[in-house]
Amino acid sequence: MPRSTFSAVIGAALGILVVMAAICTISLLNPIWLNAARQALPGAVTPALSASPQPIPIDEDNPVLPPTRVGPVAPTPTLAPLPTAPGAACGGPERMTIALLGVDSREADYTRPTRTDAIVLVTVNFKTRTAALLSFPRDLYVPLANGKEMGVEQSRLNTAYLYGELYGIPGGGPAELKDTIALNFAIHVDRYAMVNFGAFEAAVDALGGIDVEVPEAIYDPEYPTADGGTMLLEIPAGLQHMDGQTALRYARTRHQDDDYHRMQRQQIVLLAIRDKLLNPAVIPQIPTLLQSMSNLAQTDLSPVEIAALACIGPQIDRSTIIALAIDGTMVIPWTTPTGGRVSIPNREVVAPIVARFLGQ
Repeated sequence: MPRSTFSAVIGAALGILVVMAAICTISLLNPIWLNAARQALPGAVTPALSASPQPIPIDEDNPVLPPTRVGPVAPTPTLAPLPTAPGAACGGPERMTIALLGVDSREADYTRPTRTDAIVLVTVNFKTRTAALLSFPRDLYVPLANGKEMGVEQSRLNTAYLYGELYGIPGGGPAELKDTIALNFAIHVDRYAMVNFGAFEAAVDALGGIDVEVPEAIYDPEYPTADGGTMLLEIPAGLQHMDGQTALRYARTRHQDDDYHRMQRQQIVLLAIRDKLLNPAVIPQIPTLLQSMSNLAQTDLSPVEIAALACIGPQIDRSTIIALAIDGTMVIPWTTPTGGRVSIPNREVVAPIVARFLGQ
């Protein structure tokens, strides 16, 4: 198979598959929002939501979503092409940052508003040929970019996409999530890619499985099954060859530890996918991979941008990819007035992580 075709698969995977292992009143440059959040801790007055429009009642700990929208379906925006930069490889921009989103669904229908329970930013530097991952915990409690318009001024980060869709924010859920990340962390997100459980499993199986170095054995007696029950999940430590179902289970499990360890496992799986894509032995699986990827993801990456990622992907050495995460040491635990257990980001601690991500 020509190198250009193989590179195209790698690039498409970098832009779409990388999140499949699945993760906000001023930006980090201004601490006012954090101070306000701290004032909302027990014993303080919680600011009231806007009177209009009336917010959709969503139980933060209940996965059942409302059946109808409040606003119109947001039109798909026409995004301006990213400018090419002098000295950038593959005719790309200086940097491209993509929000990679995983949703708890096996249906290929992305029109239904949903939470994004895996949120990972990937930034690719076309000049230095380096990349970085930054994972966000789904229960990060932040101001939403268009909160006043929606009547929901603060919520979990994983609801930003959901509310953007429900209220018909211009650009929909993707725009609301991008703007919320920019508002809270001063990170400009250029594009997004969204995948679901079914897409992830199909892609990993099409690759012939992946080899994952499991640092700590998994024992989860309460792993959720598709029929609403539970099962015992056991994965030994060490190098494990995983099919799509096992890789998904490894990336999702969290009962033996927490959401922060789960983010680490997601990154391990992402890098294992990347390694498999760069293995020449995967070439026979490419036709099946291409077929499995068709219509399985939703993205605003243009064909030209995917081609640029395809070109740069093989040029990024594994040693130059850094994996970062906002973990439990960088947040302030809090319980919302409705009883939801959330995490408020600590600006002073998170800021260096963001700087390192953007400096890669």
